[in-house]
Amino acid sequence: MLIKNTTIINFEDLSVKENYDILIDNNKIKKIGKNIENKDENVIQGENFYTMPGLINTHSHVAMTLIRGSAEDVNSDDWFNKYIWIYEKNLKPEFVYFGTLLGVAEMLLSGVTTVFDHYFYMDEAYKAYDESGIRADLSWTLFGVGEGEEENFKNAMNFIERYNGLNERLTISLGPHSPYVCPEEFLKKFKKLSDDLKLKIHIHASEMEWQVEKSLKEHGKTPIKYLYDLGVIKENTIIAHAYKANDDDLKIIKNENSFIAHAAKTFMKFGDLSDILIRALKERVRVGFATDGVVSNNTLSIFESGRIAALNAKVSKGDAEIAKIEELVPLFTSGGILLNHLSVGEIKEGFVADIILVNKNSPSLNPKINIFANLLYSVSERDIDTVIVDGKVVVRNGKLLTIDLSYLLKEINNIKDTMLKRSDTPMQKFGEWIWQNHI
Repeated sequence: MLIKNTTIINFEDLSVKENYDILIDNNKIKKIGKNIENKDENVIQGENFYTMPGLINTHSHVAMTLIRGSAEDVNSDDWFNKYIWIYEKNLKPEFVYFGTLLGVAEMLLSGVTTVFDHYFYMDEAYKAYDESGIRADLSWTLFGVGEGEEENFKNAMNFIERYNGLNERLTISLGPHSPYVCPEEFLKKFKKLSDDLKLKIHIHASEMEWQVEKSLKEHGKTPIKYLYDLGVIKENTIIAHAYKANDDDLKIIKNENSFIAHAAKTFMKFGDLSDILIRALKERVRVGFATDGVVSNNTLSIFESGRIAALNAKVSKGDAEIAKIEELVPLFTSGGILLNHLSVGEIKEGFVADIILVNKNSPSLNPKINIFANLLYSVSERDIDTVIVDGKVVVRNGKLLTIDLSYLLKEINNIKDTMLKRSDTPMQKFGEWIWQNHI
């Protein structure tokens, strides 16, 4: 495949190269230059496009698309206890397949080429990722407490044994949910599994103030320090949110070369601001944009997540001069470092061809005064024309090539009624209940 006469944009160094060709051989970027000759008939004329790396979503619960819009205008405790963890009692394995496909469709159309997914029944999700062509890292969510958890753990281990290393495009991580629903011995087990299997850990921590207070009362340390002392926070551990991490926590994360997946919109919907992004950037902590699940975010757009993260950071400090464009734009693809077996996240020779083509003649990208400001604050998903993952075109002319969207939407809307059946108790408890009962 050859992309001709395009404008190449890299987020890492904020470089812009005009009128360049990109030669893709198999799944890699073989050559970048001008006037490249190639006999391959598969040529994309790129003069009307900005060509840039595919976006990376560093933390999501993708199949939660199944219940998008089901828990609005409620506080975080009620969001979990009266809605989400009641609805998820109705979750069936085959539902995860369709929910994941719907999420993938949304992500591909919005320029996301890699996602780090943390959810249940990941064998079903794996099928959806395999068929759709997106790049994914899969973590089977495990609680460590509650009804059916032993079986869930067994299924997760079987999943790892079957799929780990099977597909370079689809990698596996360990997914203990969080320190507030995972007992100490359970977390120690995951530390050992991580060491033995050489798999990274993907975990929620320090999301809300009550979690920090609970950890301080029970362990005499913050959730981040507690996980660090157990060996869970280490190189490439993905810490979802860390929204209430303190400065000492950030030093631990930096020193261990861990990673924060930042999803500001979720917490803004719960009425909460945080300066975590500003402090993380100041400490040179590795951080990337994330969507979280659509039940708290409503979309799986990384462009939108970046925009909201920037505004959240500015408002949290009341300072328009912080969260600068040049600091934030690299976070669109910074999660590529977590795929240390591959070179992902830049348009460079030898890197994997995960590429998006954005219409440079879109109204929202003009005038061409500051392209990076436009990408952070004004780009629309409608501006994305072509998406290439692993050297294969999966979106062309704004249309999905690997997913039958009309069939999928019918299935999803058939499933939703089953998912939204009410029961008296959630599958787990959250917030004040956990605090009072000291799970």
